[in-house]
Amino acid sequence: MSSIITFFVVADDAVAAALAGSGPGADLAIAEYGNFDVWTTLTEWESLATGRDLDEVEDDGGADMVSDADEPVVLAFPPALTEALAAADAPALNRLASRWIELRAEEGEEIDEELANDLLGEVAGLAAEAVKAGASLYVWIC
Repeated sequence: MSSIITFFVVADDAVAAALAGSGPGADLAIAEYGNFDVWTTLTEWESLATGRDLDEVEDDGGADMVSDADEPVVLAFPPALTEALAAADAPALNRLASRWIELRAEEGEEIDEELANDLLGEVAGLAAEAVKAGASLYVWIC
């Protein structure tokens, strides 16, 4: 089954949850990608971006689901991940992408380097926008 993965910034969980059924509209800045395991990705990114052990991040629970289970899923980025991505410069994001590719390869998944760099760059841009606006970063999975 294929999924649409859309990252977006809005004020809070209530606004994000209200978008679950229809998805973020064209009036929002978004980054949209194809099918991948978002739950695992956010946990791995948080571990890599913050320097925390992966098991510790997993034990903390990772991203929170802010939508009802009956609708397409909306996840709230963990604040530590949003802040780390917002603060990362281009070399740091490239290192993060390389380490993420290596981590996924250990699990037998191949991720294209250009895709990883583009994805992290766009999501980091949204994270910076969220931090600047005092908003939050979310991902919609349909």
